[in-house]
Amino acid sequence: NYMNVNKVKLQVFSYNKRAIASYEKCEFSVEGNLKEELFRFGSYHDIHIMGLLRKD
Repeated sequence: NYMNVNKVKLQVFSYNKRAIASYEKCEFSVEGNLKEELFRFGSYHDIHIMGLLRKD
């Protein structure tokens, strides 16, 4: 409780299933999606926004 943090959030490419599974094991959950947010490797990709609340 040193920093009084209530929420931690991150962004991950939706195609990165291994990272998403790892974050879910740490109790993060998908809070939203950004459709075609970034252009990478010749095409647009979706981004998942994941978060973890203290009370969860």
